Amino acid sequence: MKEVNIKLMATLFFVIVIPFIIFSGRLNDSLVVALTGKNEANAKVEELIKENEDKQLISNENYKDKFIYLAFQKEQDFTSFIVDAKTGEVNDLLHYIKEDKKEEFKNKINELLYLKYPKFIADILSQEETPKNYQILKNEFVIHYTGDSIEPKVEEKLYLRVNYNEVKDYLDFEVSLDSEYENENGYHYDKNKKTIALTFDDGPNGEKTNKIVNLLEQNKAHATFFMVGNRMEYGKETILNVLNKGNEIGSHSYNHKNMKRMKIEDIVSGEEKTNEIFHTITGRDLVYTRAPYGNVNAIIKESLNTIFINWNLDTEDWLYRDKERIVDHVMNHINDGDIILMHDLYDSTVEAVEELLPKLYAEGYQVVSVSELASLKGKTLEVHSVYRSIKEN
Repeated sequence: MKEVNIKLMATLFFVIVIPFIIFSGRLNDSLVVALTGKNEANAKVEELIKENEDKQLISNENYKDKFIYLAFQKEQDFTSFIVDAKTGEVNDLLHYIKEDKKEEFKNKINELLYLKYPKFIADILSQEETPKNYQILKNEFVIHYTGDSIEPKVEEKLYLRVNYNEVKDYLDFEVSLDSEYENENGYHYDKNKKTIALTFDDGPNGEKTNKIVNLLEQNKAHATFFMVGNRMEYGKETILNVLNKGNEIGSHSYNHKNMKRMKIEDIVSGEEKTNEIFHTITGRDLVYTRAPYGNVNAIIKESLNTIFINWNLDTEDWLYRDKERIVDHVMNHINDGDIILMHDLYDSTVEAVEELLPKLYAEGYQVVSVSELASLKGKTLEVHSVYRSIKEN
């Protein structure tokens, strides 16, 4: 009889008492979930899993009862949902950022976007209305973007990895922190990608040279500027700007004369004078030389302790001074390892560079300096040698 009474009391407790307590609001949300076995969040999760049953479920994780993170994969497509653990609402990650830190969080994300991507891409991805999915991991989250409105159209998948160390003060949920980490940086070039060197002759040319430097910076690109010695004397600020933005400078002789028509002692003297001017301005020595018109013979090669850099793709920008022709010629003839010849003297060249750099990026090319191209291709460039392109073995 005693056993029957215990069973009867237990039944009455679950049938009458528990529902009364639940509906009277005397239990916290966690206990309600425990007792009912299901709430709005669980129902939403089940609904989303069913709606995405044609995809592989790769994550279903509860983050400290703040939210439930769901992620699905189908071939290259990634889809994710952040479901509020209490209400079952599907929210953006911004919902779980401290209210007084939301603007700082957005600014940090944009800062990291512009660190990784060229301006023409970051300008679009930084807009709030750009569609995005979040991949929430142990020590970081990844933002996957849809870049359909980017011009020129970029074929690569666009995403940003954000280490929690960068945003820890803004988050309204607990995370794990790395002791060391490195942000994605557009200047960290990839040896497995197509790469070309962009070079400019006949400067420095003040405003036009600086405009090109700015365009390179906006597109995460570098270049090599072959400068004329007697012009360097009046271009100190431009020279320092070129170098400070990660580019490099080579000699284009002292006075831009055809070396094959000069006495060898005059050539040597001119190169020494050019290097002296450069060293006085920068504290560095010149490593590369491009002879005017690319005219080098065996005697010149052996007489100068330098690496000669010519080119294998001539834009002829000095001849046609036509932006569209320059852009079309490069895009129709470019190949991995090419060295492109341009001149930082003409407005049409500046305009062509502005259009070319996004197009090259969209086509999967990295635009770098000569030394960076050699490094990425695993080549050691030798003194007394002439290079027209730098390809892998």
